[in-house]
Amino acid sequence: MSSRHMQELRASQAADLELFFYPGSIAVIGASQNALKPNGIPLYLLNMFGYKGDVYPVNPKYDRVGGLKCYPSVLDIEAPVDLAIIGVAAAQAQAVLKECAEKKIKAVIIFTSGFAEIGEEGRAKQEEITKLSEESGMRILGPNCLGILNYYNGNMASFFYNQENKDLVHPKKLSFITQSGGLGGIIYQMVMQLSIGFNYFVSTGNEADVSFAEILNYLVMQDEVTIVAGYLEGLQGDGRLFTQACRHALENKKLVTMLKVGRTESGAAAAASHTGALVGSDQVYNGMFKQFGVPRADDVEQMNALVALYATGRIPKGKKMAIITISGGGGVVVADKCPEYGLEVVSLTDYTQDKLREFFPAYGSVRNPVDLTAQLFIDTGLFQQALRLVMQDPEVDVGGFFYNLEMPDPEAAKKIIEVYREVDKPLVIFTWPTGQDYALEAKKSLVQAGVPVIEHIPSGLWAISSLAEWARKTERSHTYPAYSSGEEQRKSLQLIKESFSAEDGVMTEWQSKQILDFYGIPVTKEILAATAQEASEAASVIGFPVALKIMSPDLLHKTDVGGVVLNVNSEDEVEKACREILDRARAHKPGARIEGVLVQEMLSPGLEVIVGIKKDPVFGPAVVFGLGGVFVEVLKDVSTRVAPLSEEDAREMISEIKGRALLAGYRGSLPRDIDALVGVLLKVSRLAVELEDLVEEVDINPLILYEKGAGAVAADALVIAKKGRARSFG
Repeated sequence: MSSRHMQELRASQAADLELFFYPGSIAVIGASQNALKPNGIPLYLLNMFGYKGDVYPVNPKYDRVGGLKCYPSVLDIEAPVDLAIIGVAAAQAQAVLKECAEKKIKAVIIFTSGFAEIGEEGRAKQEEITKLSEESGMRILGPNCLGILNYYNGNMASFFYNQENKDLVHPKKLSFITQSGGLGGIIYQMVMQLSIGFNYFVSTGNEADVSFAEILNYLVMQDEVTIVAGYLEGLQGDGRLFTQACRHALENKKLVTMLKVGRTESGAAAAASHTGALVGSDQVYNGMFKQFGVPRADDVEQMNALVALYATGRIPKGKKMAIITISGGGGVVVADKCPEYGLEVVSLTDYTQDKLREFFPAYGSVRNPVDLTAQLFIDTGLFQQALRLVMQDPEVDVGGFFYNLEMPDPEAAKKIIEVYREVDKPLVIFTWPTGQDYALEAKKSLVQAGVPVIEHIPSGLWAISSLAEWARKTERSHTYPAYSSGEEQRKSLQLIKESFSAEDGVMTEWQSKQILDFYGIPVTKEILAATAQEASEAASVIGFPVALKIMSPDLLHKTDVGGVVLNVNSEDEVEKACREILDRARAHKPGARIEGVLVQEMLSPGLEVIVGIKKDPVFGPAVVFGLGGVFVEVLKDVSTRVAPLSEEDAREMISEIKGRALLAGYRGSLPRDIDALVGVLLKVSRLAVELEDLVEEVDINPLILYEKGAGAVAADALVIAKKGRARSFG
C-alpha cells in the first residue's frame, strides 16, 4: 500500500472514532440512581465536568435518574444518539447492542466484563459483538473497559471516578491509553500527583472492535496532542497501523512512550490470558519501538519519570550530565548508574571549576559529581551560586541534583526554584519517598513550581536518556523507500511458482540464492550439477577449490546427512565426492527429492554474520541481523526492525548489537565493509516488502563480510514460502 493510501486509510479510521470523543448526545444504558455504582458514575461525572451535550439515561426501572428523564429502551429516545454507554450484565449486552444498531448509533462503549477474559464461553459472546460491529458498521469500545475521559468537552464516558483539579502545573498535557483498566487508574493517580493533567484517557479493554492501535492513531492526529503514553499487553494484529501512527508522531515531534509488558514467557502468558490479546515476538516489538522513537518503559516509575520530564518542556540536547549532591555517597550512586543509560558524567570546564573553588571548602569536590558538603548547603546563597554555575557550564546538557527533602530548610527549596527558572536546561531533583511533613511540603513546593522531582534514581536517568534519544531521533531524516512492482519481484514470483512440487513451502539453497540474486544481494558463484561429470565440468568453470552441497528440499540440514564437502581441489576429487554425497543422501532418506549437487566457489575467510526475514503475526515482515556463531546461537545477540527499513534503521541495527566491536576492527583485524552490509539489509528489506504475500522466512547464514571496500557475499541461504500459496502467484 502506498504512503498516500495509508494516510487516507489512517484519516478514515480516525474519523470513525470521532464520536467516542466528541459526541453531541450520550445514552447511558443501565443507568443507576446510585452515583457510586459503575453504571451510575458516568451521569455524575458528565454533570460535574460540565458536558454540554444531551444525556439520556436508559433503564426500565426508573422514570428519572440524576434529574433527567429515564427511558425504558434506547429505542424510546426520540432524538438521535451519537454515543451509547452500556453498563448492563453480560447476558443482556447482546440484546442491548442490537437495539443500539437498530437505533443507528455509531459509537458504543461496553463497561461490562464476562467476555473473552473468562474463557471459551465468554470468547464466543465477544465474537458475536465483533460480528455485530462488522455487520452494522457500529464501532464498539470494550467490552471490559473503563471507557473514555475527554477533558476538553467534559465527556466522561467512564466509570473511573475522578475529580477536576484546577491547580495543575501542566493541565491537559497527557493522552493515555491502557489495556488494563485497574492499572490505568493507578497510573492516572500517580501522574496527577506530579501535577500533570490529562487531556484524553482511554481504556480499550478486550478490544472486540476498536483497537489500541486505532486509538493511538486517532490521538496522534489531533493537533492538541503532544505526548501519548500507554500500557500495552499486545496488539490485535494491526501492527501496521500502530507503526504508522508512531511514525506520524515522530515526524511531527510528538512523543509516544509505551509500558509494553510480556517481555518474558510468564509475562507474555499472563498478558494473553488477561485480554485475549495476540502477543507478538517481544524482540520485534522492541525493534519497532527503537525504529520509530518510542521509549519502552520497563515499569510505571520509568514511564511516569519520562512524562514528568517531558511535561516541563525542557528536552535534553544531549546526554552530557552534571551531578550536584549534598552527599558524596549520593553523587557516587548517581554517577555509577549513568553509564547504564548511556549518560556521560562530563568533565566541567576549567572556568566552572575555578569559580567553584573560590568559595568551596577544601574537602568539597568541584569535579563532577559536585559535592556541596553539609557546610556549603547550610549557606543557601553559596549553595545556589554553585548550582547556577554548574547548570550554566557549556559542557552540561542536563543536571541531576541529589537532594535530601528531609532537611528542614524551606529556603533551600526556594533557592532551587530560583535557579531552575533562571536556566533553560533540564534540572531533575533526585530524592526518595518520605513521610516527613516538611519534606512533603518541600516536594510540593518544587512540583508546583514545575521542577521535576523523581524519587527513583534509575527511572530518572532512564527518562533523561530516553528523552535525549527521542529528541535526536526527531531531528534525523526518516526517508523510507517507496517500492513498486519490478522485474525482481516478477522473476521471484515465477521462480517460487515453478519450484514447488509439494505444499511444503521449502526452497533449496540453489533456488533461494537465485531470489537473492534477483534483488542484487551478492551470492557465491555456483552451478547446479545433476551428475558427477557435470559437477566436474562446473568446478572447472568456477575454479578450484570448490565446495559441494546436496540440493534437496527434503534434506535442508545438509551437513547432518554428510551432504557437504569443502575444499575439493581437482576434477577427480569432485567426481568422487559428488557420488559419495548422492549415495549418502539416498541412503539417509530413500525417496528424497534430489535436484543434484551444487558446485560452489570456496570463499576466502571473513566475518560471518546473519541476515534474515521473519514474518511476525502482528507487524508483518521483520528484518533480523546478528553476528554468526556463538553470538547468535548462545548469546542471542541480534537486532530487529520491521520492514521497510530506512538507511538509518539499517545502521542502527548494526550499531546496537553487543559484538559490534568486531565490525569496527578488533585486535589487529581490519574494519568490515559496513556500507556493503547496509546495502544487503536494505535489499533484504525490499525483498521482504515485495514478496510479503508469499515468503514466510528468509535466512542468509552466513553472509561473509569482508574488509572495508571488499563487500559481502551470501555463502548459504534458505527461503521458506507460505505453504499452499505457491500456485496462487506468477
